[in-house]
Amino acid sequence: MKKILSIITLILITLTVTINAQEPISFTLTTINDKNITVSETKEGLDFHEFKGKAVILTLFGHRCPPCKKEIPELIELTNEHKNDLEIVAVEAQLYPKDSLKEFVAEHKMNYNVVAGYDHNDFIAYIANRAGYSKGIPLPLLIAINKDGEVESVQAGLIGKSELEQLIKDLNE
Repeated sequence: MKKILSIITLILITLTVTINAQEPISFTLTTINDKNITVSETKEGLDFHEFKGKAVILTLFGHRCPPCKKEIPELIELTNEHKNDLEIVAVEAQLYPKDSLKEFVAEHKMNYNVVAGYDHNDFIAYIANRAGYSKGIPLPLLIAINKDGEVESVQAGLIGKSELEQLIKDLNE
C-alpha cells in the first residue's frame, strides 16, 4: 500500500510540475526593414536572440512625442559609436502605421532597429505590464539590458547622452 501511495504521489507531483511549467513568452518583432528580432522572456530580463553578447537598449517612443524626437540624434550617435557592443531597438508605441513610420525614420535618419508598434501591440502591452505600467506608458521608456540579457534599468523620460554613455559602459561590463 505504501508503494502504491508513493507512486501516486510521484505521479501527482510530476503532473503538477508539468502543468505549472510554462514556456517562456516569446515575440518575433519585425522591423520596418523586414528584419526579424526574436525576443524571449527570461527570469532576469529579455533575451534578444539575434543580439547575443551585446547590450540592448529597448526604447518605446512616439512619433508625436517631443522628448522622443529629441533623443533620436543621441541614439543615432550611440549606434555609430558602439557598433560592436550595442543594439538599439525602438518600438513606436503610438501605433503609427508601418508606411508612415518608414517616412518618419527616413526623415530623422534613424540608423537603428525600428519596429512599428501598430503591428506589435501585444509586445508593447507585455513590456508595459512587466515594467509596472498598467495604465498608459510614459514616453520615451527605456529598458537597458546588459550583454547577459538582464534588465539593468527601466527609465521613463528623456535621458542625456552622458548618462546613456555611462549606462552602455555598465551594460557591457
